[in-house]
Amino acid sequence: MLEPRDVPSALRQLESYRDGADAALLVTAPYLSPRVRDLLEEAGAGWFDSTGNLRLQLDRPSVFIDRTGASRSPFTDADDRRLKSLKGPGAARVVRALLDVETPLGVRQLADLAEVGAATSSRVLELLVREELVERDADGRVVDVRKLSLARRWCADYGLSSSNQAVPMLAARGIDRVLAGLRRYEGTYAVTAEAATRPYLPRGQAAVAPLALLTIYVPDATAAAVSLQLRPVDRGANVVLVEPFDAVVYRGAKVKDRLIFAAPSQVVVDLLTGPGRAPEEGASLIEVLAGKDEGWTR
Repeated sequence: MLEPRDVPSALRQLESYRDGADAALLVTAPYLSPRVRDLLEEAGAGWFDSTGNLRLQLDRPSVFIDRTGASRSPFTDADDRRLKSLKGPGAARVVRALLDVETPLGVRQLADLAEVGAATSSRVLELLVREELVERDADGRVVDVRKLSLARRWCADYGLSSSNQAVPMLAARGIDRVLAGLRRYEGTYAVTAEAATRPYLPRGQAAVAPLALLTIYVPDATAAAVSLQLRPVDRGANVVLVEPFDAVVYRGAKVKDRLIFAAPSQVVVDLLTGPGRAPEEGASLIEVLAGKDEGWTR
């Protein structure tokens, strides 16, 4: 199985076969992960695997084929005990810490910031190094984080509605009335998704689309619905109360205009895994973050 960190050497080997000829590079394997395919695309190479993932681009004759197969490997190795997924609270806390703080970071320092054990921190880092998402120095410290790629990789194992308990609600008097209620709300909460892009956009920059859905993290959706005068609905919701899989979603929250908003890194992944035009809102927020932090460009 081709690992992301092995892509440069595989491409060098293919280049040696090309020997200056005007030929396309095509990597084949039983399975190529999304991260491997991203790295191959950055290098201008194509790919094919036995699950149906295919990308072939030729100038002469003019050919472009892009087909999607499996997003997860159907091949398993019982002897391979390495971490392969970013599912669960432990991995999420490490990922969020890496997205939110500056490097360099030692394994124990990262574990303390993420509030996980050193073993969990180490296992997650091993996976991220394997996938070329973080770089470590000779002393084992994290010295570089490809934050954009890391956020997208987390989206493969995390989803706003799939990882959390999302309850659609109707605010009969409208979203603005709910926001006014949140300013008086005494419980724990954090606004995320579309409504949470606004505090992080530069002054004068409008959101991608008018706010039609308000998404709020709360520990108890039933209690919050009573306090905010919402009622559950099967369709036509304009508010979604989300009971989070872990309290990490509240970490790094920002207060603006007497409202509490989830940290930008959390908002990004919630948007990228959200419905409708949410991914477009996520792309807009990423551009803002990239202007302040070079890690969000890669």
